[in-house]
This record gives sequence, C-alpha cells and structure tokens, in this order.
Amino acid sequence: MVNYILTKGIILLVITLLLPFIAAGCGCNTTTAQPATPPPPPPAVFADHRLARAHPIIQRFKKSITSDPFGVTRTWVGPDVCNYTGFFCESPPDNKSAVAIASVDFNGFRLKAPSLDGFLDQLPDIAIFHANSNYFSGTISPEVAKLPYLYELDLSNNLFSGQFPVSILGIKSLSFLDLRFNSFSGSVPPALFAMGLDALFLNNNGFTQSLPAVFSGRYYYLTLANNRFSGPVPGSVWAALSGSAEVLLLNNSFAGCLPNEIGLLEDVLMIDGSYNRLTGRLPWSLGRLRWAEVLSFAGNEMYGDVPEAVCALGNLVSLSLADNYFSRVGPVCLGLIVRGVLDVRNNCIPGMPFQRPISDCLDFFSSPRYCRQTFS
Repeated sequence: MVNYILTKGIILLVITLLLPFIAAGCGCNTTTAQPATPPPPPPAVFADHRLARAHPIIQRFKKSITSDPFGVTRTWVGPDVCNYTGFFCESPPDNKSAVAIASVDFNGFRLKAPSLDGFLDQLPDIAIFHANSNYFSGTISPEVAKLPYLYELDLSNNLFSGQFPVSILGIKSLSFLDLRFNSFSGSVPPALFAMGLDALFLNNNGFTQSLPAVFSGRYYYLTLANNRFSGPVPGSVWAALSGSAEVLLLNNSFAGCLPNEIGLLEDVLMIDGSYNRLTGRLPWSLGRLRWAEVLSFAGNEMYGDVPEAVCALGNLVSLSLADNYFSRVGPVCLGLIVRGVLDVRNNCIPGMPFQRPISDCLDFFSSPRYCRQTFS
C-alpha cells in the first residue's frame, strides 16, 4: 500500500513538472490570448510638398465649419487634395513642375464658418478665391496681403459686416473684388479706387461718403448700387471709366450735374444712375456711346430737352428718364417712345401722357437752376 501511494505521488510530480514542456511542444497555450495591435497606417503620400502643407490647413478649416447642407466637406478626406470638392490645382508661377492649390470655388455651397482667417490667408499659391452665397463672417486677416498671386476675390452674399476690410488694400495682384450683398458700412478708403482694378462690386451694402477725384484702373465693371454714397460724380471719375462695360450707381445719394466726360465711355453697354439726386441737363456727349444698350437716369432731378443725339444711338434697348423734370422731346425721341424704348413718364413734357401735375413742374422751375456743361 505504501509503495502504491509513493508510486502515485511520483507520477503526479513528474506530470506536473513535464506539463509546461508538453504544452510548448504541442503548440498549446494555457494562458488567455491577447488581441493583436493593428499596424499603424501608412504615411499619406502627397503629389507635392505644397499640397502636404495645405492639407492640415484645410482640415483645420473643415473642423470650424458648423453647417454643410450639401455635404461638400465629406470629400475633404485623404491626401488627394486636388480632388476635394471646391479645390483646384495648377502649377504655381514660380515653379512649373510643382502642384499647388491655385483656386477655391465655394460658390453656392452654403457653408457656415465664423471666419476665413487661418484658411484663405494660409494658402500661399492661391490665385482665385470665390465664396459667393455662403454664411462666412468675421474679419479678413492682414495676412492676405502676403498672397502674391491672388487676383480674384469674391466674398459676395455672405454675413460680413463692419468697416471696409482694409487688409484687402495690401493685395498687390488683385484685379477683381466682389463684396456685394454683405453688411459692410462706413466709408470706403480712397486707396481702393487707386488699386487699378478691372472689376469692383460693392453694391448692396451700407457704404457712405463721396467718390474721390482720383480713379485708376480699367474698371470693366463698376457697381456701387444700393449704398449711401453721396456727392458729385467728378468728371475725372468718368474719364477713368472710359473702358467700362457696365457702370451701376443706382439707389444712392449722388448729387450734382453730370459732366460731359461721361461721353468718354464710348465702349459702355450699360450706365444706370437712377434714383439719386442728380440734376442738370442730360449731357449731349452721351450721344457718343455707340454701343450703349441700357441708359437709365430715372428718379433724379434732371430737366431740359432730351438730346436727340442720345435717342439716335443705334443699339439702345432701354432709355429710362422717368421721374425727372424733362420738358421736351424731339421726333427721334418720340419714335423711341412709340417703340417702348424711351420712358419719360412723370416728367413735365407738354402734351405727353402720364406727366407730373403742372403745379409740381411750376414749383420745380421756380428756383433758378444752372450747370456748367463743360469738360472739367
């Protein structure tokens, strides 16, 4: 019996000692298996180091966006920055073999973010930035002045407010500026009109002040409509606009007489100076605007004859002089009235229907009126 117990004990001891080696030999594991750590993702590969620098800037801006109704930012993933919706790449002027973000087009995306600072001003190769119809607000960083290639800036139809963003004045390459349909107010720095722009859209804000005498640039489009600009439009301004296609000044408080320099806009298609406080006679020099299709000076205090030379312009589609104090039209102008091209309602023209009451006309002409119709 003793031998049996001794033998059994020896066997159990041997099994206990050999068990780890048996388990190792059969590939068994008596401990609980730990989950394997996944390997780190491979580093992002960018087509150019300029895109690698832009990537974190875009991702940071993406995090600041509080509304994206069309899901645009869902495409802003991965290293292929050039395929992000709204971003476009080209070779920058300083290196034709490189690839960089050359333009951003957010028009109509309805994105909402508290500021563009840290985004627009941090894209050093950008040439075009269009952000019409979004919900951007805040300030425009002074750093935008360091963008060497930016020549088109469109911030129209957003939520910007306050004074004119003076940082824009430092953008040396700028030729196109659109700030329409925001809530800017106050004066516009005279330096803006000396930047040599091709197109300037400031309409539908709350800008005030008179125009400076010094304008420079080609101004193919100049739109100052629906603000609170005041004072005369100097002859030097019209001279600077000689290459313009459209000049829209309506719904302001511009005053004074139109100088003959307005006739220097020989290539203009449209001039709208309606609903201001302009007075005097309609300049004969408007008859030089051979390509003009639309001319409107309705809603002012202009008077005298409607020049036949203006009515004889061959491309006129609309000549609106309603709500003034004109007193005579000749046969050529009468022909335009019959054709529905010339509108002279609510004036002081004898025998013409839909004119002002005689008492209004007598009251207006009871005060002496004079304009110096010479080139200034």
